[in-house]
Amino acid sequence: MKTFPVNFKIGNIDLDAIVTSSEDDHKFKVEMVTGEPDPIILRRQTAGSWNVENSGGRRMSPSCFEDIGKAIDDYLNR
Repeated sequence: MKTFPVNFKIGNIDLDAIVTSSEDDHKFKVEMVTGEPDPIILRRQTAGSWNVENSGGRRMSPSCFEDIGKAIDDYLNR
């Protein structure tokens, strides 16, 4: 398991989150730095797309979750 910070944008708002990876970097818990109680859970599919297992109570478009996935990929690929 790894824990690392990511930054992503929703609309014109920059957000920071703490990500914890599991299952050989295929499942990720995304916690906002504001300490919200219900984290986002994302799973990377073998084709490289992202599946939202838990939206964390947030109402975001699918592209927003893809942006979080891209921020995770960017961190892991550096």
